[in-house]
Amino acid sequence: MSWIPDRSVIAILISLVAVVFTGLQWYDAHHQLLLSMKPSVNFMNQNDSDELPVGISIENAGPGPAQIKSISYFVDKKPVGDVDKAIEQTGLEEIQFLELEEGDTLAVGGKEQWLLKMSKKPHGKEEQKELDHFIDVISHHLAIEVEFCPVVSGGNCGKKCSTKGWCQ
Repeated sequence: MSWIPDRSVIAILISLVAVVFTGLQWYDAHHQLLLSMKPSVNFMNQNDSDELPVGISIENAGPGPAQIKSISYFVDKKPVGDVDKAIEQTGLEEIQFLELEEGDTLAVGGKEQWLLKMSKKPHGKEEQKELDHFIDVISHHLAIEVEFCPVVSGGNCGKKCSTKGWCQ
C-alpha cells in the first residue's frame, strides 16, 4: 500500500510554497526599490577664470536623496583631513567654503553646492595672483572625496572623488 498524504498536508505544503514565493517577490521588489533610490553625486570642477565663480561644487544627480557619510580632502594625492587642513597646506586665502558634515543631505535635483570657490573678479595684480594660485590648486593639487548613502536604509553607499584616481 502506498502512502497518500491527506488533504490537510497538501494544503499546508501549497501554503508554504505560496509564502516562500511571495517572500521572494517582496525581497526582489524591495531590492529594486533600494537600487532605484541610490543617489548619484557629481562634482563640477570649474577652473576657467572667465567663468566666475571658480571652484569645486557638488550636486546630487540621482533619483534619491544622498546623505553624507564622510568628506575628505587630498592634497597632491595624500589625505589631509578636513577643509581647514587642506586650505592651510595649499596656502589658499580669501576663499569661501562649505563644510559638509556627516549627516548632511543633498536633495534630489538640488542646485549645486560650492565646496570651495572664489567668486570675485580680480581688481588688481595681487587679486589676480590669488585667483591664479587658487585655479592652480584646484586643477593640479586638490581633490575632494565624498562618501554618501541613500536616505532609505539598507541601500548601497558610494564614494566619489572630484578628480579620478586622486583619492586613494
